[in-house]
Amino acid sequence: MKTEILTPLPELTEQQAGHCAKAREALGQMERALGPIYFDRYMDFVLYDARLGYYQIAAETIGPAGDFVTLPESTPLFARTLASVAADLFRAGLSRNLIEVGPGTGRLSLAMSRELLRLGCVPDRHLLLEPNLFQRGRQEALWAQKAIPGIPLPEWLDQLPVEGWSGFLVLNEIVDAWPVALMEKAASGWFEWGVGVTDGALSWRRLPLRSPTREMLETLESECGTLPVPYRTEWNRSLGVRLRAILTGCREGCAMVIDYGYPKRLYYHPERCRGTLACYLDHRTHADPLYAPGAQDITAMVDFTALAEAMEGVGWTLAGFARLAPFVLVAGAWEEADLDGHTRQQWIQDVLRLTGPEEAGELFRVMMCTKGQVPLWPGWTQCDESDRL
Repeated sequence: MKTEILTPLPELTEQQAGHCAKAREALGQMERALGPIYFDRYMDFVLYDARLGYYQIAAETIGPAGDFVTLPESTPLFARTLASVAADLFRAGLSRNLIEVGPGTGRLSLAMSRELLRLGCVPDRHLLLEPNLFQRGRQEALWAQKAIPGIPLPEWLDQLPVEGWSGFLVLNEIVDAWPVALMEKAASGWFEWGVGVTDGALSWRRLPLRSPTREMLETLESECGTLPVPYRTEWNRSLGVRLRAILTGCREGCAMVIDYGYPKRLYYHPERCRGTLACYLDHRTHADPLYAPGAQDITAMVDFTALAEAMEGVGWTLAGFARLAPFVLVAGAWEEADLDGHTRQQWIQDVLRLTGPEEAGELFRVMMCTKGQVPLWPGWTQCDESDRL
């Protein structure tokens, strides 16, 4: 498969190169023991393997010293917006528990709690789902340094309770890193990409379609029309399984998913013929997921139509869906007089960062799903785009 390089690839440090060599060796052993490595299996290993996965290694991945910057790192307005929505629901009767899955540096949860304190809606409990001990240590250090009287310290969990929890759940830029199958349509038909190991080097393998992938593609082309040749795209096969693992124990809750992506008809648009797969290393973006296995981030944009269907499949109900820009504007946190230490010019830049057409405002989407008797967030009457799913 030809790889499109978006920016020059950074040179690996000696430590990174050694880590990648161990990952390639482990992948070779996997191939010999278990057979062909389909791409989603490869992505799962290089991101989540307990010993060699990118998200498991003891390193800073987010922020100036890492490989990429998330929305909470770029502007405090993002956290204030989510806190404003949570406050509306808490006041309307939702259990005052704030829960975040994969809290990264911990800045989002801290900033949301600070804003909820200002709004008079301090959570009764604050749960952070973080199995990575290194990341958990960074989050604990941040909270110890920035703790504010009146805000309860978080409880760190490896997994949510199997039953009975409730509250406001945030999944920010999480789903884009869940493993995807990588498919391509050639003149001879569809096939899947896999990864092989030869003499310690990774290479692409053309593999036959697995049955679920074939069924998905048949449904896709029947609904969205025949796709052109060549056409490469992705599919998150594990959406339902991963959501069920997180959400099954909920008695009554609201789940906010914020990520970059599209509804199905835009995700699989005929002109999007190279897919959405991207890699991040040292704040550079490129499209070669085989370059630095275990030392770089790999993501794919989210098919929000499939996400809504998967949420419904695990017993949740779609409450609203919108582009980030109208969602932020309707939530209204940007209008507050308290600039949180920013100058007026800095605050305007933050607003534009979340709402501008060339910024996150058009690339990111927000989806709210609920379970149980959760009150409707009134802002959806002004910005809901669920009909586009």
